[in-house]
Amino acid sequence: MFAVTAARIDADDPLAGLGLGEHAEPAPPDGWTTVTVKAASLNHHDVWTLRGVGISADRLPIVLGCDAAGLDPDAGCRAWSAPT
Repeated sequence: MFAVTAARIDADDPLAGLGLGEHAEPAPPDGWTTVTVKAASLNHHDVWTLRGVGISADRLPIVLGCDAAGLDPDAGCRAWSAPT
């Protein structure tokens, strides 16, 4: 899957820490489904992660994204995700 990650922490220039590229598909937990994302946003939670707030460098790279909209190909319907 294509993903945007926090590749490194940069408190002064958080967007400099963005990484873009292919990553292994995650395995959804029981009862969950995967969604084909059609739109996503970078929100404050992601920027804080890029600044190093609440995360240590040893957990990087980490896939960003709390907000997304897309399609559930199994259900044939639109789906959305909200921050948790």
